[in-house]
Amino acid sequence: MRVLVANIPLPNNRFLADLNEALSRATSLVHSHEHFWAMSGDYDIVHLHFPEYLTPEIQKAYVEGMPDDLIEQLKQRLQFWSGRASIVITRHVLLPHAARDDPRWETLYELVYRYADGVAHFAQASIEEFRNRYAQTEFLRGAPIHSVIPHHNYCALPNSVSRKEARRKLGLPDDSQIMLVFGAIRNDRERQLVLDTFHEMNVPRKLLLVSRWREKLPRVAWIRLKYWLRDLNRLYYRIHPRYRFNYSFVPEEDTQHYLNAADVLFIPRFHVLNSGNVTLGMTFGRVVVGPDSWDVGELLREMENPVFDPENPGSAPIAMEEAFQLARDNSIPSQNRERALSEWSTDRCATSYYNLYEQAIERLASHS
Repeated sequence: MRVLVANIPLPNNRFLADLNEALSRATSLVHSHEHFWAMSGDYDIVHLHFPEYLTPEIQKAYVEGMPDDLIEQLKQRLQFWSGRASIVITRHVLLPHAARDDPRWETLYELVYRYADGVAHFAQASIEEFRNRYAQTEFLRGAPIHSVIPHHNYCALPNSVSRKEARRKLGLPDDSQIMLVFGAIRNDRERQLVLDTFHEMNVPRKLLLVSRWREKLPRVAWIRLKYWLRDLNRLYYRIHPRYRFNYSFVPEEDTQHYLNAADVLFIPRFHVLNSGNVTLGMTFGRVVVGPDSWDVGELLREMENPVFDPENPGSAPIAMEEAFQLARDNSIPSQNRERALSEWSTDRCATSYYNLYEQAIERLASHS
């Protein structure tokens, strides 16, 4: 089976790297946005992940704004590939995170799904949302095949340090109860949710650990003063005993220090479809708290991890207090890790993708 993964290189995306490696053991897989855009090569499956990162042209539109003819150019490619290959899409998000106010991105996303033979979802909630969102869409070969394929675990990341060693490495007290926020904080509303939740939760010896803190620069005209005030704010957090903020990307080899040092992983999102942090936290045996929103809420509730109401952010501190209690009892952390290791292995998920590929190929053949 010949598979084209049509995305620009995303070197920091562990999901794609691990899945491609596993799929390569059972297929002839090529990861190339050039082949997709140039309409070259002979493939049985064209697998798409993030439409906004499908090609450099579309990525540029994501950053700088979409030119009028780009959607038509993409349509030409989709028409070409749908005539000679099955198109499978993994549904990571509802819409691009930074482009939700531009209706043309909704048009682009719907266009991509219109040509899909199969769609992989991380949980059942995504399927239900998809069917509602695209109820009026005229799909090329009828509604696509839907398959729930879990987000595979993060066992490829190093995980050899103990809790004590991780805390020593990061300079954290042994007796702290640590709330971790890992990954990007996308906007000021999420930033405020982190601070409010931490301040209001009633947890003794609490400490907030953030892998990449989102700063708010003061609104002052004098540039030198703006950054002087930023540095003063950083100094405050650096000397405060209850905060540990990092301000840059954490290399993969250091991820284990943050996860193993923490007691609870907090996902500061609101209305979000998926989050890889659910799987990341469970792989490392942490209690995970996130919004009761689509796939995130479904998976956390299913695994008895606390959720908060995204319409009521004041419920987040209560969820965190419950999470720290669960972390002390240790049954939920152990349960999380056991499921991540036993059910969400990369090879097992790759097998599910292979089965979806076969169904999509049969579907194309039946329409020929």
